[in-house]
Amino acid sequence: MQSVDDVRHFLRGERKRRGLTQGQLADLTATSQKWVSDFERGRVDPPLSIVLKVLVLLGVTITFLPATIAQTDPSNEGSEF
Repeated sequence: MQSVDDVRHFLRGERKRRGLTQGQLADLTATSQKWVSDFERGRVDPPLSIVLKVLVLLGVTITFLPATIAQTDPSNEGSEF
């Protein structure tokens, strides 16, 4: 992932894949349904703390790699963040 928009789309897809409504995700992350909606539509940029909280709650593994490794290793393609 290379942008906030990539994270936005990924998280929205994961929320839907897991059958959660925006309201349910808001309850789990101590935000509001309006905030989740605004985030998913690109109207607000999220604090990193909330993004990390959402990723953890959705069971998403985060892997950080130096750019040279991430760009040259084809096994690193996919939805890792």
